[in-house]
Amino acid sequence: MNNHNAAVRHVAGFGLIELMIAMVLGLLVLGAAFAVFQSNQRTYGANEELNRIQESARVAYEMMSRDIRSTGSSACSNEALVMGTDDTSIAFRAPISGDANALALTSADDLSYRVLTATTNSVTLTEDNPVASDIFDEGDIVMVCNASMTGFVEVASTSGKVVTFKTSLEFDPSDTRNAAAGSISIARMRSSLWSVDANGRGGNSLFVSRFGGAEQEVAEGVQELAMTFHQTSGGNPDVYTATPSDWAYVNAVRMTMQLDGKQQVEGDTLTRNAATVIGIRSRMP
Repeated sequence: MNNHNAAVRHVAGFGLIELMIAMVLGLLVLGAAFAVFQSNQRTYGANEELNRIQESARVAYEMMSRDIRSTGSSACSNEALVMGTDDTSIAFRAPISGDANALALTSADDLSYRVLTATTNSVTLTEDNPVASDIFDEGDIVMVCNASMTGFVEVASTSGKVVTFKTSLEFDPSDTRNAAAGSISIARMRSSLWSVDANGRGGNSLFVSRFGGAEQEVAEGVQELAMTFHQTSGGNPDVYTATPSDWAYVNAVRMTMQLDGKQQVEGDTLTRNAATVIGIRSRMP
């Protein structure tokens, strides 16, 4: 009988003290695991915000740089005389303007197309492909030029290799007394206004307006955009100013952006500042 009771006592299980020790150890393990989880979550969130900021900065700089570098570029020669008194001709004569917070730019598109024959009312492209309708749309503003003269018109229609204009050019492109006969080209115009405005979601974004149209959001989180300008004449070669004395000599733009993350990390908004200098291709020495 005594042996039986001893056996029962031997297999009775954990005591209260042992159970409490096990619970404390378990809580310590759970607490450590939770702390590691929280730390990883904070690190992941910070990395995500940083990646988002860097991507916004990359997109903003890439797209603005493309427009700035092309400012005042021509499908033919930058020395060609700009004919006409229309708005596009006026804008192209002064292709860059703005202030510390906004920038207006005008240029020909990067792609231009050779012209076989031309009149004041239409041009015929040299190449069979792509056809004119794949390149230009009705209402497009285009530059037509030879090596000595440049003009701007609106596209009325396209057919095959022919592009017809709504109004006549101010000059005859085939008049090549001062230019090679094969120098005639046509290109779509590009006009843009860059600025930072409220995005309607509690923050700011970088926006662009093309040809005076509605603003299009380019990069979220750009809270501030500051620009200064370098000019080659009447200016110190090492100095950038927000108010150039002569925009005709501005050949580089220095941009500084402040970018904020969308989500707070440990109660704070992640903020980064980025800066770069972009040269105007047609004005660089």
